Amino acid sequence: MATLELKNLTKKFGDFTAVDNMNISVAEGEMIALLGGSGCGKTTTLRMIAGFTEPFSGSILVSGKDVAKIPPYKRNIGIFFQNYALFPHMTVFENVAFGLKLQKLPKNEIKERVESILGLVKLTGFDKRYPRELSGGQQQRVALARALVTRPSILLLDEPLSNLDATLRVEMQVEIKRIQTELGITTIIVTHDHEEAVSLADRVIVMNAGRILQIGSPQEIFDRPASAFVADFMGFSTFIHGTIGLPENRKRPVVCSGHTLFVPEAAAAGLDSGTPCTLTIRSENICLTDEPGENTVSGVVQSATYRGHATRLEVKGCFDEMVYPAVSDYTEKENGNHVLVHFPANRICVYKNTMEEQ
Repeated sequence: MATLELKNLTKKFGDFTAVDNMNISVAEGEMIALLGGSGCGKTTTLRMIAGFTEPFSGSILVSGKDVAKIPPYKRNIGIFFQNYALFPHMTVFENVAFGLKLQKLPKNEIKERVESILGLVKLTGFDKRYPRELSGGQQQRVALARALVTRPSILLLDEPLSNLDATLRVEMQVEIKRIQTELGITTIIVTHDHEEAVSLADRVIVMNAGRILQIGSPQEIFDRPASAFVADFMGFSTFIHGTIGLPENRKRPVVCSGHTLFVPEAAAAGLDSGTPCTLTIRSENICLTDEPGENTVSGVVQSATYRGHATRLEVKGCFDEMVYPAVSDYTEKENGNHVLVHFPANRICVYKNTMEEQ
């Protein structure tokens, strides 16, 4: 297996900068997710690593060797394409064996390696079928087997689950993680789905406009986004504007629409009294309560949407902004109910407003 390091990696298309001075290090056997919306630069980064797109500047180091000028077929990098790119006129065996035949390996070795990798992806007995005879999940496994059979030092996955339905997506998340762990292969996955990223990766890199916004563990990215932009991308929906106050008993008060919410002093570190800020909290961390108290504000339910595991509420009147609790014990059928909404202090993230937000 191999390590991967990108140093000052940049890609420009005319005056447009698709990837802007990217620096990341991936350890041997680690799985990294490049996460971001369309046009953020994640797929361009993947294509530069694979060798399909030439960098404008910077280095791509595989186990310390710069491969930026080496053609794709000499990089020993396996790639899984979003559309699978299977050859429709070839059987499963022929599709998986394609790269090995290009390497001119002996027939008996090709047979042995194809059978082994089909067993790993749980497709033993499917070797004579054609892609049209397979389900979407089975086609995905064939594409994964083809990427792995050449024993690449690095595996690149381009939106591997985007074409699958919800049930298959969850199943294949488990399978991809199992195979990656079993083989110990250094892996980069590109995705726009934050749940997919935190489910699969050891570390997540959030990108926007060609730049890295945050690198961290899945839990760090999910629970403690580095900015309001990252929080919004990670599924936070409640954003409350306020002003930081002076410390009180190791807490910081934040005045929001005439109400005061307290946050841990560490959450507001570096923010002076009077600083305009934005508070955000995950919907599942907002609670309904029967008791008034600190960080508890009254509001009126505008709508309730049942989502199976929880009911998502829209609550008006707590602040100028709408708040969106997701609660498991809400059974009221009518809108317009008055509720007490509690915001646990240790779950609140605090961000200094940019000039545009003030």
